[in-house]
Amino acid sequence: MTDQARPGDPGAAAFERAVALLDGLAATGARHVVVSPGSRSTPLALAAARCEGFSLHVVPDERSAAFFALGLARGTGQPAVLVATSGSAAAHWLPAAIEACEDEQPLLLLSADRPAELLHCGANQATEQASLFAAHARALFALPGDATAAHARDVGHRAGAACLWPRRGPVHVNVAFREPLVPLDAGRCGPWSPGDRSVHLPARTTPDLGAVAATAAQLGGRRGAILAGRLAPGDPAADGVIGLALALDCAIIADPLSGLRAGAPAEARVLCAGDAFLRDPAAPCPDWLIRVGQPPVSRHVEAWAARCPETVLLAGTPQWADPLRRAGTVLLGDPAATLAMLAAAVSRAGLRAAPWDALDHCEAAARAALARLEALPAEAGLVGAIAAAAPSDTPVFVANSLVVRDFDSFLFRRPAPLRLHANRGVSGIDGNLSTAAGLVAGTGQPGIAVIGDLALFHDLNALSLCAARPLVVVVVNNGGGAIFRQLPQAVLPEFESLWLTPPQLEVERAAALFGLEYARFDGPGALEAAIVGALAGARGVLLELVVDREASHAGRQAWWSSVQAGG
Repeated sequence: MTDQARPGDPGAAAFERAVALLDGLAATGARHVVVSPGSRSTPLALAAARCEGFSLHVVPDERSAAFFALGLARGTGQPAVLVATSGSAAAHWLPAAIEACEDEQPLLLLSADRPAELLHCGANQATEQASLFAAHARALFALPGDATAAHARDVGHRAGAACLWPRRGPVHVNVAFREPLVPLDAGRCGPWSPGDRSVHLPARTTPDLGAVAATAAQLGGRRGAILAGRLAPGDPAADGVIGLALALDCAIIADPLSGLRAGAPAEARVLCAGDAFLRDPAAPCPDWLIRVGQPPVSRHVEAWAARCPETVLLAGTPQWADPLRRAGTVLLGDPAATLAMLAAAVSRAGLRAAPWDALDHCEAAARAALARLEALPAEAGLVGAIAAAAPSDTPVFVANSLVVRDFDSFLFRRPAPLRLHANRGVSGIDGNLSTAAGLVAGTGQPGIAVIGDLALFHDLNALSLCAARPLVVVVVNNGGGAIFRQLPQAVLPEFESLWLTPPQLEVERAAALFGLEYARFDGPGALEAAIVGALAGARGVLLELVVDREASHAGRQAWWSSVQAGG
């Protein structure tokens, strides 16, 4: 392709402009394009389809497409491109864009638009869409209907870079196209491959050496702990946490999404039952606490952390996560580098935390109390089955609400790594299954998605994305929003109609509708074998675990009460 529009063929010129834009995006690593059908986006869709360097995914529902792209971004670590037509189409991207914004995932939102002369005059399928994502995008770009290919390529470079640096997240490019949208001779347009241009991003920021040394000097000889919150799977900060904890000989309170409950060395003091034993307002607090990663799943762990008298927060950007605003010292810079520098500093100085195993004793007591329960919650068996069945580094997507809290409660240490993913940026239950399908497509590995029945209801058409992919979907059917059973709303007479909202969904019929193999389980006993068998296949499988909501809640309450009673 050249940068010159073909005389007399505006459709071909629009195609060239779309090619140039996608070529610019490819310079920053974009390789997956998710397209939803539409007319005004024809040049972008055609350019993506005829590129020999892109993987093209067609998802008709724009909301599902956006979450699928979010899963691709999670699975690859690279920008995923979304394409949709004009009008209301791009508005369906908003939930996924908000999640990408808050959880720093790179999405490139390419919305086709009517040209300027068709806006604000009552033209069909035309609305003000250039500012749809203004509150959530890292950057906004607009390409007019007469933009040159050079202009489009430059916007692609800038948009791709903006979604990766200085803070990863969504970027919106609104692209106007005039009719005709199809080249006169479409056969002459493509195929094409991305060029050799590249945009090189700077290395991650280096923490201040003096500040790190001064912080290290304050840790020795006093009781301490590390709180590891949510980290992206494979984040080197996880190894850095282990290294610093071993150097200081202190315990790690590990969120299930930290990655530290699976694959950590045996000598590391990784504690997994914090949500149970830190519910007690009298739970012991260290003299200092180092925090790494995003806030933990458990609000009880967060509340405990706020009671610690001295907090050191490690953050990679000025938008650090400290929702209770308790950090006394903030070390900005690449957290993995900061952790390594802290470990080196304490080792050189021969520093150790003061001997303190109160948290270890609390962990052991909580585990013992769980083992003594007459009836374990069914979800404990489910989490145990997944931990036993999943091969090393299997991508596991965990839905929000009660499911992610089940993993917090019942995922204990295992020798092999386990890559847990979740949409915890804004913790919505929409699009969870679409994200899981994109995650499997991005990693190229068989994976597992664990979702509740209400989350399935919210994203039912995403089952169409699962049938041809090696994804084991485990649906926890507990009759609606069981998470609300743990909240004050449960005592209200309107509880079932306003909060529980049972979806009355026949999961087996839904599986059949979308061509997925199906099996029902009334207990977790046979789940491990079923998951192992399903992971060996090449197609999607839906496993339904039917849970007695009240019995499960009673089991949790019995456990928490036993822990707080001291046994």
